[in-house]
Amino acid sequence: MTEDQSQPEGFEPVSGAGAFVDLVGPVYADGNGTLGVRIEERHLNVAGTAMGGFLATLVDIALGNAIREDADGEPGVATVSLTMDYLKPAPAGAWVTAETTVERLGGSLAFVDCALNADGENVVRARAVFAVRGD
Repeated sequence: MTEDQSQPEGFEPVSGAGAFVDLVGPVYADGNGTLGVRIEERHLNVAGTAMGGFLATLVDIALGNAIREDADGEPGVATVSLTMDYLKPAPAGAWVTAETTVERLGGSLAFVDCALNADGENVVRARAVFAVRGD
């Protein structure tokens, strides 16, 4: 790939998010709730675009992160349901950002939305329900 492989200014690597995030990343955060990742060759399907499972993983990471940021403290979260609409392919080399909205954070459930954008183009929209437990 000849595309720019750096992250945009203001994004720093996420650390301490777990071994799986380290394996599929690097994942970056801008400090304002937006996560980002550069689509690398290892993230591609046979069509040469980001694998749907990889994009679902990025959505799941972003939504869990958004719930923890929105809640007081560091609650444990677990995905109960995740619905994804794949709108466009995310090409190799694209900078993909995850924009999240916590619609409702209750005592035991959270309802959240996420949009993935590849170089500014909306590629995925997702809605999820997470189980939330306090520490």
